[in-house]
Amino acid sequence: MRYKAMLLPPGDVYVFDVDGVLVDATERLREALRRLRVSSASTPGELDPRLRQRFWEVFLSEELLALDRPRRVGIQLLLDRLGRGVVIVLTGRPYRLYRATLRELQGFGVPVDRVVVSMRPRGDRRRDVEFKASVLARIPSVAEVHDDELEVLEAARRLHPEARLFLHRGDSYEQVT
Repeated sequence: MRYKAMLLPPGDVYVFDVDGVLVDATERLREALRRLRVSSASTPGELDPRLRQRFWEVFLSEELLALDRPRRVGIQLLLDRLGRGVVIVLTGRPYRLYRATLRELQGFGVPVDRVVVSMRPRGDRRRDVEFKASVLARIPSVAEVHDDELEVLEAARRLHPEARLFLHRGDSYEQVT
């Protein structure tokens, strides 16, 4: 499938995920699982498919965003890249959280007026990797991709073989070769 390129200013593009890169959502994850009374799972992938949909509704509620904490390393990298080119914040969060996400990022020190934010459109239930790959396919000149999912970075490698890829885990990150 061919996608139209995004209209962006010329120059290198630096792509950052939100949850797991700019934001530590660990407490939100724990609270969502607690509210579902699930003690046997630590990730949504371990949940029964029927319960998984309910998990995402709870986890992606505006109310629980208050539990998030900034990931300083991701934010510092983003701030550094602002002076080098265009920064795109690409998140699988649904568009209904757009304003709340901007408030959250701004509260964590991200100058939201200087970044492009791309979020999952209403009704889009594709896997994160599929959604993000469809957006990445439309971005020219990707210099770096920062994500906490290896599968997303592998898709980025196929689309942008020259891009530097960074896998974020906890309070650190590593370049994926």
